[in-house]
Amino acid sequence: MNAILDIIVPVFGTVAVGWVIGRSKLLSPEGLRGLTNVTFYALFPALLFRSMSKVRLEALSFDILFVFFGAGLLLYFAAMALGRTMGMRLGEATVFGLSSVFSNGVGIGIPFISYAFGEAGLVPLLMIISMNSLVMLTLSSFLIEVSQRGSSREGLLGKLGGAVVTMLKHPVIPSIFAGLFWGELCAHVPGLGTPVVIDRILQALATAAPPCGLIMAGASLAHVGIKKHWQTASVATVLKLALMPMIVWTSGRYLFSLDPLWLTVATLNAAMPAGANVYLVAQLYRTGVGLATNVVVISTGASVLTLSVVLLLLGVQAD
Repeated sequence: MNAILDIIVPVFGTVAVGWVIGRSKLLSPEGLRGLTNVTFYALFPALLFRSMSKVRLEALSFDILFVFFGAGLLLYFAAMALGRTMGMRLGEATVFGLSSVFSNGVGIGIPFISYAFGEAGLVPLLMIISMNSLVMLTLSSFLIEVSQRGSSREGLLGKLGGAVVTMLKHPVIPSIFAGLFWGELCAHVPGLGTPVVIDRILQALATAAPPCGLIMAGASLAHVGIKKHWQTASVATVLKLALMPMIVWTSGRYLFSLDPLWLTVATLNAAMPAGANVYLVAQLYRTGVGLATNVVVISTGASVLTLSVVLLLLGVQAD
């Protein structure tokens, strides 16, 4: 019960503040875009760079990637097949599959894990995040491109390469790898380190990242609202909040024997609501927009309950 009071209430209480701000028009759609840009291009990069710069490569366990993405890809293609049996075209079925596995690991996941485990919990989370956008968003963009345009073999390779480049330009991924590289460089070059003044600036930006991310998430929900296809979105929500964390925990516990902290972080991230990038992809390609929007809204609301249950089952206490 302490975990609910110490983690769930602060996280979703801040999301609720953002929702009220968005509904009351204190933060217009234009203002929200500005806050989103500041959060994603300044605050989160500072947090990610600073956190990863303290990590050594030998401390990383890549089994967590096999666990998370093995489970994610398995459920992704199963959900796509389910979508096809429900009469969806390939593009919409791809959005349905992405909605069922893609977590809001940045906007909600980072604050959530920070409150629960501190910087120790961010290391496995950031490993997942660094690959999540690169793998899942690239794959989904590629499949939607194929469904909408079709192409020759050479054209398909070009689309796949373009999708990879687009994902690498996202500010989250370069920040993680830059921090990891800088930390390794400092560890091997005597006397090299982040200047105190620069580190204080990064720390100030990093401190602002979690609350701003949560306010941004809440305000986004207020502006998005509920659209059509809520029944299909509810199915994707069940897959995302129940089946995805169950598969991740089972494989991490019995197939790979992950470190308990890393297993807990992977499971919690799997139990996060669907990320905003799901409906951004849907809007970009103008396919499954209503479905993606509803999954993000419904799963965010439902995750208050499901994350509370997961915390209790895992025996998590706030750091």
